[in-house]
Amino acid sequence: MKTLYFDCFSGISGDMTIGALLDLGLDFEYLKAELRKLPLEGYQVTASRVVRSNISAMKFDVALDDHRSHEHDHGHHHEGHHEPHHHHHKASQILSMIQGSGLNANTKRIAHAIFTKLAISEGKVHHVPPEDVEFHEVGAVDSIVDTVGAAIGFDALGIEKFACSPINVGSGFIHCQHGIYPVPAPATADLLRNATIYSKHVATELVTPTGAAILAAVVDEFRVLDGVAVEQIGYGAGTKEFQDFPNCLRLLVCTDQKVVAQKHEAPAADTIVVLEANIDDMTAQNFAYVCDRLLEEGALDVCTIPAQMKKGRPGHLLQVLAPPNRWQKIERLIFEETTTIGVRHYPAARSALERELIRVETVHGPIAIKVSRLDGKVVNSTPEYEDCAKIAREKGIPLKDVQALALREFLK
Repeated sequence: MKTLYFDCFSGISGDMTIGALLDLGLDFEYLKAELRKLPLEGYQVTASRVVRSNISAMKFDVALDDHRSHEHDHGHHHEGHHEPHHHHHKASQILSMIQGSGLNANTKRIAHAIFTKLAISEGKVHHVPPEDVEFHEVGAVDSIVDTVGAAIGFDALGIEKFACSPINVGSGFIHCQHGIYPVPAPATADLLRNATIYSKHVATELVTPTGAAILAAVVDEFRVLDGVAVEQIGYGAGTKEFQDFPNCLRLLVCTDQKVVAQKHEAPAADTIVVLEANIDDMTAQNFAYVCDRLLEEGALDVCTIPAQMKKGRPGHLLQVLAPPNRWQKIERLIFEETTTIGVRHYPAARSALERELIRVETVHGPIAIKVSRLDGKVVNSTPEYEDCAKIAREKGIPLKDVQALALREFLK
């Protein structure tokens, strides 16, 4: 199972996370193309290679068009404060924006989870309902780009499980619009409740609320790294520079050693959980809705198979493939959203081809191609449906022509 391990020896922020994901191989052009699926304007993103205390790292930045820059590692997210002449975005509006965008279901699910955590903690600290938490313009653009950018990266790299080291939170006090707060700031402290934290080396804030929200939303376990094979390492640089201490977030892509040992028998074999339910009293619309909700909840695949039930009644077999760390949430959703009174679940071994997204430029704009390989050789290449459908609608061209064009460009 592909696990991403957050090594937070110098804390974490949203931009450090995206920097480290870029260092791990997330394609910057793909990231920008996916971010463009949000109805968000007036900002530019940049990525550059920097050196922090002799460690080479990627630095990711968000700049607003009218040059109101921001400091990512500066507690700039302590929301709820008002500035004159500035636009305010409510958390509920931002969540609707994410849900209504053209991002894929898994990316939406992760981004929604991160932003929800951020809004709940900010709301708790300022005694405001989460949906009414206000993000002033600068904070809103930063928070949206950071949370959605991180979700895009986790999805693109095919991460199935997340773990995190003890976290260095820094120390001292920070100044922000509400006054002087101790480190970690109240919203950050609330988000780090299940984590192991410590304070060493520097007297400043090392964890931002966005960084803490990313951990709170995705991490399955807070533990010391052990019993895994590390495959890739990426470093994301923070804004602050310290004399002889690297202000970086280290991300490690690992697989469990047990899985590595089996690789000789069946390449890329991993375990999934299959959930099944027989249903004979539910409408077709409800099935369509349930399938969408299950994919949003993290199901790998969902299908309904026509079945003949007892007494000759027509019905359906609902079959869902789930990652091992999400099957219980998915089972709960099946009980809540369908009419079934029983769900079967069992582990299954799965052999999967190596997959990656390759972006091609066409005369109508960029399209991602899903490429599958067996022993390094391409066996399948499929244009991403959402990208093609968007172009087909906008340009008034048949969908199959857009798909054929994308494949021609890829085969070139």
